[in-house]
Amino acid sequence: KTADEAIEVVTDVAPADEIPADVAPADKAEADEKEVETEKVYFPEDWGEETPERKADVSLVLSGLASTNDAQSQNRMGPMKAPSVNPAPKKTGITETSTKSTYGIPVSFGAGVKIDFNERWSLGVGANYTLLARKFYGKYTKVTEDGGIENSISSDIRNTQHFVGIPVNAYYNIIRKDRINLYAYAGGTVEKCVSDEYRVLSKDIQHKESVKGVQASANLGIGVEFMLGNHLGIYVDPSARYYFNCNQPKSIRTAQPLMLGFEMGLRVRL
Repeated sequence: KTADEAIEVVTDVAPADEIPADVAPADKAEADEKEVETEKVYFPEDWGEETPERKADVSLVLSGLASTNDAQSQNRMGPMKAPSVNPAPKKTGITETSTKSTYGIPVSFGAGVKIDFNERWSLGVGANYTLLARKFYGKYTKVTEDGGIENSISSDIRNTQHFVGIPVNAYYNIIRKDRINLYAYAGGTVEKCVSDEYRVLSKDIQHKESVKGVQASANLGIGVEFMLGNHLGIYVDPSARYYFNCNQPKSIRTAQPLMLGFEMGLRVRL
């Protein structure tokens, strides 16, 4: 072959990376892209992140609740209001002879659990104890088995009612940060009066009444929780509560069914 033909053959088999860019084969860029895509497989930062399945977070709750009251309130008509003509009582009991009562501040204590289903929604359920107190002027009458009146005393009388209940609330997180959580909530409570006690103050006589049925209520509020550590938080929950007419003993709840409450407590995240 001539010298010119020999040079042409060498040029045809020269490596691609020694060929000037303006004359490189068109498929070289495609080969480079495939090589880059192959390399990406081996870099962890390019791998797709798997979304782990979220587990429900559980918190233990210790709480205390104080509600508003009227220091001096006129009672609504109720089962213990004295009638215009008092018939002879058929059993030992208390008759209220005044239309005014002095109410103590209702207080509650409770414990429960709060379950976080996701970043926004939670459910809380628990058990609580509530003490209601009032003072009024009335008459205590003790009736014998044969229907005779053994004793009749007019005096100031103190009434205390003890309730145990089950509150259930749904929570919606408005703002949730590492150290603060602002939320709204709504729910209800069913309570049973386990003790309805009356004390005749002038003679230190005690009398108890049995209570049928339960007290139902609904509540709506907004709250804020401050984290004191990774697992401990303190919260305050102001709320409005309405107590339905369930034929319960006369109390601040029957005299003033719509009340404002202020709950405060601790949450321990497990």
